[in-house]
Amino acid sequence: MSRMLFLAVALTLASACGSEARPSQSSERLRVLVFTETTGFRHESIPDGVRAIQRLGRSHRISVDTTGTSRRFTAKGLARYDAVVFLSTTGTPVAERAEQRAFERYIRAGGGYLGVHAASDTRGKWAWYERLVGARFTRHAPGTARATVRVEDRTSAATKPLPAAWARTDEWYEFDRNPRGAAHILATVDESTYEGGTMGADHPIAWCHRYDGGRSVYTAMGHTRESFSEPDFLAHLRGAIEMAAGRARFNCAP
Repeated sequence: MSRMLFLAVALTLASACGSEARPSQSSERLRVLVFTETTGFRHESIPDGVRAIQRLGRSHRISVDTTGTSRRFTAKGLARYDAVVFLSTTGTPVAERAEQRAFERYIRAGGGYLGVHAASDTRGKWAWYERLVGARFTRHAPGTARATVRVEDRTSAATKPLPAAWARTDEWYEFDRNPRGAAHILATVDESTYEGGTMGADHPIAWCHRYDGGRSVYTAMGHTRESFSEPDFLAHLRGAIEMAAGRARFNCAP
C-alpha cells in the first residue's frame, strides 16, 4: 500500500470513529426494558405508555422489552439494556434486596434510568433509588388540570422539540424536595396556571442528572391515557429515552 493510500484510509477510519463517538448521531439499535410493576395505586395509563414506547421503538431503532416483575432485575438480566424505564411504578416494586443491588450495580456500570410520572412514588427503605430519581412524590393537585409547562432547557433531546410555553393537561406532582441544585432542570410547571399547587414559583417537573456512575432522567408528566397519544409528549418521551440510554447528549450538570 502506498503512503498516500495508507494516509487516506487512516483519515477515513478516524473520521468514521469520530462520528460514531457522538451519541446523538448513532444509528445503533438501543435496547430498553420497560418496567411496570406496582404495589400501590396502579395507573390506567400504564398499558397506553407501554404501547407508546413500543411504537417509538419501531420508528426509532429501539428494541423494547417489557416486564411486570422485578425478577428480571439480575446482573445478567439487566446487562443487555441501555436503559430501564420505570413507568408509573408505585409502592415497592423492587422489594428484594438482591434485586435492588443488581439494579444499583447496573447503574454504577454506566446504565441508564428513566422515571415516568409515578416512578417517584416510592415507599420502603431504598434511599439510593430516591436519590437516583432526584425527589420523592408527596402529593398532587386535585384531579387533572390544564397548565403551562415552561421549558427551561431548549437544547436537550427531551425538550428541544417542545414549545417554550407548553400547555397541557396532567396530574401535577409535588415533591419532598426541590431537585434544583442537585439535578439539571429541563422544565417547570407554572403554578399560576392551575389551582392547588403549593411549591411556589419554582416547580421543576422534569430533570436529569448523573448519579452513581449512570444516567438518570425523570419526568413527572404522563398520568393520563391521552398523554401517550399526544405528539409533544411522545417527543418528550422519546428524547428522554435516548438521553437515558446514551444515544443523545447528556448535558445534565446541575
